[in-house]
Amino acid sequence: MLFRSKGTVIMASLTVQVAANDEDGYILFGDDQTGFYGNTTTFSHNAKVRIGRDNSSGQTNDSYFGWIHLKNLTIAQGATIDSAKLFVYHHANAGFDGGSDPGEGMTVQAEDVDDASKPGNYSTVNGWTLTSASATVSSFIDASYGGMGPNETWNNAWYPTHADPSAGLEIKTVLQELVNRSGWSSGSNINLKLTPSAHNGSSNWTIDWKDRDTSSSLAPKLVITYTESGGGDDDDDTTTAAAFYLFVD
Repeated sequence: MLFRSKGTVIMASLTVQVAANDEDGYILFGDDQTGFYGNTTTFSHNAKVRIGRDNSSGQTNDSYFGWIHLKNLTIAQGATIDSAKLFVYHHANAGFDGGSDPGEGMTVQAEDVDDASKPGNYSTVNGWTLTSASATVSSFIDASYGGMGPNETWNNAWYPTHADPSAGLEIKTVLQELVNRSGWSSGSNINLKLTPSAHNGSSNWTIDWKDRDTSSSLAPKLVITYTESGGGDDDDDTTTAAAFYLFVD
């Protein structure tokens, strides 16, 4: 139970994790006529969250985009997001399929809406209007992201670093943009889109992370710390967030 009173500053933490089997996955866009996939689109919400690019066997920039739906973010509109760290867990045997392109990375953005709905098809994910704020991994093979080199894998480890599994990928500016929306309210849902960086045409790579179908405990999660300013009449809220208070004049 949280007791909010006038003149308090509330500092809290909240962890939200994918809660249902159809709330994470990937979309595939095949943009060539001669490749294995051809001009095709795919929507998946089982087996994995995948990102990557495929230039093998005649494919030309076939692209995998990951998506994640997270529910019930009990954060007040206008709160300050101090940290929001995204964690995804690697599938065994997932990683790079050859090459050493330093551009093998990703950008994380959110659907720019007050309260996101779970997607149900390719066109929905592909049509999202995204936040201007983003978080970028410039290179998955860079040593700063756990010392991973070409053709290595993160087997059975939380990303972004298997060297420091508590690090997480910081996306606080993305979440802050959503919380600052006038229509945001406590309990809103969010959608995240994971976009692979363009490759140079000489390498093929995909990364698979566990989704909710594979493991409920290892599904993607977001660990948030935030600050709210109290005000108005005394009231009480029930929340799963851990919190402590600073009383100010």
